[in-house]
Amino acid sequence: MVESVEPVESVESVESVKSVESVESVNQEPIVDPLKRKFLKIIGGSGLGILMLAIFKPKSAEAAFFGSVPGPGTVAIKDSNDNKIDPAIKSPTDAYGVTQIDDSTPAYYGFVNKEGAWYITKEDTDGSYRYNKGTGNFSGNWSTRASLTYDYFDAIF
Repeated sequence: MVESVEPVESVESVESVKSVESVESVNQEPIVDPLKRKFLKIIGGSGLGILMLAIFKPKSAEAAFFGSVPGPGTVAIKDSNDNKIDPAIKSPTDAYGVTQIDDSTPAYYGFVNKEGAWYITKEDTDGSYRYNKGTGNFSGNWSTRASLTYDYFDAIF
């Protein structure tokens, strides 16, 4: 004789399992991170503030990003003779590049800047350095470097 076998899972049992799962998921506490919310608020507020600054005051926004100070104009630095000084040049000889070297005794070093001004340094046997400078014709002065008059750095520059 053949007996009828009930299925292992019935409709009622599957629904009851689903309802248990849904109750369990509702009963789980959500993960809360108050610092994350605060961080997101700060970032959102900052982004909105920078956007408004860029729209209404583009020069100030540029200063915020690139570090320049907005103002009415450029501030110039001047020397005692009222000549503008480039603050990137720290020494009177920084703008010069070496052009010629004569390493005999005494040794001579020739330097020229982009405007054509030059100076020649004379290194003597005792380790002292003397200077001469001019505003043009470096090659002519280089060829007569031994007969030029040299003096201390502070006297020449």
